[in-house]
Amino acid sequence: MTRPRPAILVLGAGALALAIGTVGIATAGSGMHVESVGARPAVAAEAPLASSPGSTTPDADDAQDSSSPYRTLERVDATALPRPDRTPRPVQIRIPAIDVRTAVDVVGLDVAGQVQVPEDVSRAGWYRFSSKPGSGEGSTVIVAHVDGVDQGAGVFYDLRKVRPGDTVTVTRADDRTMTYEVVAREVFDKDRVPLRELFSRSGPERLTLITCGGPFDPASLEYTDNVVVTAVPVDSAEKFGETR
Repeated sequence: MTRPRPAILVLGAGALALAIGTVGIATAGSGMHVESVGARPAVAAEAPLASSPGSTTPDADDAQDSSSPYRTLERVDATALPRPDRTPRPVQIRIPAIDVRTAVDVVGLDVAGQVQVPEDVSRAGWYRFSSKPGSGEGSTVIVAHVDGVDQGAGVFYDLRKVRPGDTVTVTRADDRTMTYEVVAREVFDKDRVPLRELFSRSGPERLTLITCGGPFDPASLEYTDNVVVTAVPVDSAEKFGETR
C-alpha cells in the first residue's frame, strides 16, 4: 500500500455539522478521554439539526444539507446575511517544542465524507470550513498525519509530546504571524471524539490540532485514537488560565 495511513477518521458531514444529533459522540468531561492534560475553553452547545420525529439521527435530506457550510434553513433578506470572512487563511505552522515547521494546505471533505488530510505526511492541512486564525471566534482546525505507510514519520508524529504552556505560531497568507499557547492535550477513542466542540465556529478563538494516536491496528491500517491539542491566542492565554 502506498497511501498514507488515515489520520482523521470522522464522518465529514458530522464534523461539518458539528456532529449534532448523531450517535456515539461524546461531550467533553464525559469520561470518554483516553488521556487528558490541561483543559479546553468551554464551548456552549449549539442547536441540533432537524431530524425525523423520534429519530436520533438527521434524515437523508438533513444529512445532505448539513454537509454544506452554506446550509439555509429559511429565506432571509440579503441585508441580514453575514459578510464573507475575508480573514487570510493559514499557510504555515510552527511548533518549536517538537521541531515542527511546515506548510499548511487547504483541505475539505473526501468522497467518503471524511476530513481530508494532505497525502504528503510532511504537510499539514487547514480544514476550510473551520475558523481562520485571527477571525476572533471559533476553532481553527489544522490536521496532519502521524506517519505514512511508505513515508515514515509525519509532521504531527510528536504531537502527543506537546504540553500546556508550549507555543504554536501560525503564519497567514498576509504574512501576519499569530501566536498561541497550548492549554490542553487530549487523546480520544475515535468513536468518542467531541466533534461538535472541536470543530465549532463559535465560542472563544482557539487553535485545534488533530492527528492519530494510540495503538495501530495492522488489519485495518488505522490507529485507534485521535490526539487533539488545543491552544489559545497568547493575549487571551492569561485570562483563560484565571478562569479555569
